[in-house]
Amino acid sequence: MKRLFSFLILAGTVCAGTVAKVQTVENLPQHEVVEGDIAVTPATTPPRNIILMIGDGMSAEHVWAAWVCNGGKLNLEKMPVTGFSRTYSANRLITDSAAGGTALACGEKTDNGMLGQAPDGRKLQSLAARLAASPYHKRTGVIVTKAITDATPAAFYAHTESRRNTSVIARWLCESSLSVIVGGGAGAFSPQQKKTLSAPPDRYVLLVSEGDAPYAAQRGEFLSQQTRKALSLLESAPHGFFLMIEGSKIDTASHAADLRLAVEETLDFDRALGVVLQWLQSHPDTLLVVTADHQTGGLAIHGGDIEKGVLKASFATTEHTGVAVPVYAAGCGALNFTGVMDNTLIPAKILKIVEK
Repeated sequence: MKRLFSFLILAGTVCAGTVAKVQTVENLPQHEVVEGDIAVTPATTPPRNIILMIGDGMSAEHVWAAWVCNGGKLNLEKMPVTGFSRTYSANRLITDSAAGGTALACGEKTDNGMLGQAPDGRKLQSLAARLAASPYHKRTGVIVTKAITDATPAAFYAHTESRRNTSVIARWLCESSLSVIVGGGAGAFSPQQKKTLSAPPDRYVLLVSEGDAPYAAQRGEFLSQQTRKALSLLESAPHGFFLMIEGSKIDTASHAADLRLAVEETLDFDRALGVVLQWLQSHPDTLLVVTADHQTGGLAIHGGDIEKGVLKASFATTEHTGVAVPVYAAGCGALNFTGVMDNTLIPAKILKIVEK
């Protein structure tokens, strides 16, 4: 009897946070994808511009769920180079966004919850900080759909032992060299910090909400519009630029096990990618990498209809999972991103290409 009781307790623990309900999504607005081939060019000379797009929590299953709902077409499908990234953190098989973001921003593993620093307390230099400094002198920017102080964007400019240290993160942002700062989270900053953020004459700052920006259905084409705006501002930079664009709320919707919201957020991310791909066609000296920091929700596709854009799917959990996530690349040096790689190799490969 005691053994049976122990088994039931264990089973209850394993099942915590699981979601079994099959949901149906249909009648979502569909968007067209970029026409023509997307170039892949050898990095015989270093790319002038680097664009890193992160779908927070976005798995291959999220991509294919969006593909079904968009009638069998996506801009992600146009990406000519593909691979997979392992996402485990320094202390867990299942990473959180802080450790996952730090790996993508800084090229080193850290413990869950830590931002821009190693488990031993060392401050880690991010891609954005490194490329803004000598000898590169690139302009840098971050665009997100949650708070600008959230874990993933913060990994590109902050250093703290806890992602919960919002006031510390806000201070680091004020001291950063970022030229473009777009997202939600205005409530994290004091009036003086808001003045500091907007002080540099060549800096573009847009904080659209006190907390996270709303979901895609409410915020409209915010991500695509701000991506287009950032590209127009940065393309004239004398030494090129680095821009990180995050589809932040794919993760939020998947934590909520809301299939419709998760697909809408993935489609929104894909539309922003379309803006980048169109721009890339006339800027071949640019490297574009698209990936995720981790997978959220254990999404499973059960059925649907591509022609009608109908999807039937379910979430296995409301938490993150440990599976590998997709990597896509295009442009100058894209061929370096094929195969299976650790998430820390993505920024390492970018830097190696830039340093040629």
